[in-house]
Amino acid sequence: MRLEFLSAAGDSVQFADSVGHERDSSDQGKENLAREMFAELRKAISFSKHWRALPDVGDLLQSSSSSYRRTDPMAFIDLFNVPDIWLEVSNTFRDIRYLLAQARAYKELEPPKSSPVSDPLCAHLHFEKMYRLNLAVFQLVRIQDLVVRLLHESFSGRLISVDYDDEGWERDLTLKDARRGLKKLAENGELTNKEHQQILDALAQPSKSPYGETVVRYRNRLTHGIRPSVDYAELYTHLQDRAGEVIRDASGKEKGRVYSIRGNHKKPEFMFADLYAAMSDYMSHVAEMLKALKLIRRLSF
Repeated sequence: MRLEFLSAAGDSVQFADSVGHERDSSDQGKENLAREMFAELRKAISFSKHWRALPDVGDLLQSSSSSYRRTDPMAFIDLFNVPDIWLEVSNTFRDIRYLLAQARAYKELEPPKSSPVSDPLCAHLHFEKMYRLNLAVFQLVRIQDLVVRLLHESFSGRLISVDYDDEGWERDLTLKDARRGLKKLAENGELTNKEHQQILDALAQPSKSPYGETVVRYRNRLTHGIRPSVDYAELYTHLQDRAGEVIRDASGKEKGRVYSIRGNHKKPEFMFADLYAAMSDYMSHVAEMLKALKLIRRLSF
């Protein structure tokens, strides 16, 4: 393969590499590989455009000009854990931008009026697109767990009652319990009303996205059920409904159920464009939450 860059002035810069293998591929195989390689090059070129268009959080790792004075006996651990949680949050958000931008780039390259069933290139692009989209939605929802951990570490591990000798204690860190812990600290005077409200306002940002339910519903389907179909219904599993349709008598009492065996769905449950728009919008609200939390001295470093 040879890659050549031509400038407006006519200058040329070239790069080349080669790969060999012993297997003698078919003409169709050669064509499929060539189409995939050209598509990967186009994806690499258009990726940055989509990456720049996605929400950003700026530099979450910049130290505060005036650090918060911590007095709890276990606060020495906060000095290590709080910056590291911010690092994890920052890396996770960068992962989401990277994955979503690639997914969008792959989607743009799908040949029009084609299907992964009949076109190998369309299949390659679709599966690469979905692999990245699904990773991104897991990371996007996971940020809430990291924010709860950030709050817990910022209050010297006392925000939520957990048994640190239990190997799975991190599973007990929930947003509901974090809100309860914040309220208790505010009532005890360990947290000012102003700080308490600032934290609550920040935590409320993601819920302002009109697409939050779509993002969580799609993620829950991926986690706990059969993968929902996206763009091409014919590629996905469609199970029959065990609940059936309830038949009731005149009094409203159930007297039976009707079960209809249906073929494969003709329409996908989700369209990539809709999921991408939903995740981008939800991501912008998550970014606002993170930027607001970073401005609170007690939660910064």
